[in-house]
Amino acid sequence: MIRLVANAYEILIEIMMWVVLALGALQGYAVGQSVVGLVFGLLLALLFDIVVLGTLVILLEIRNDLKKLVRSRTLPDAGR
Repeated sequence: MIRLVANAYEILIEIMMWVVLALGALQGYAVGQSVVGLVFGLLLALLFDIVVLGTLVILLEIRNDLKKLVRSRTLPDAGR
């Protein structure tokens, strides 16, 4: 059950990042009514993704790296 929740959390974060980018582009276009507004909205949304959701992605990557480290340490050494 814990693995299911952790995997769902990873998927949810990725979906949220894409939704934020899409909404940022739409909002930027609605405000600017041009390609410049669209790009500005995308850049602001990307900045939000990096600052807010990026920290969660980093924590998930640390979790995955720790799992790999534990797996490599618990495997029997075949060379000895």
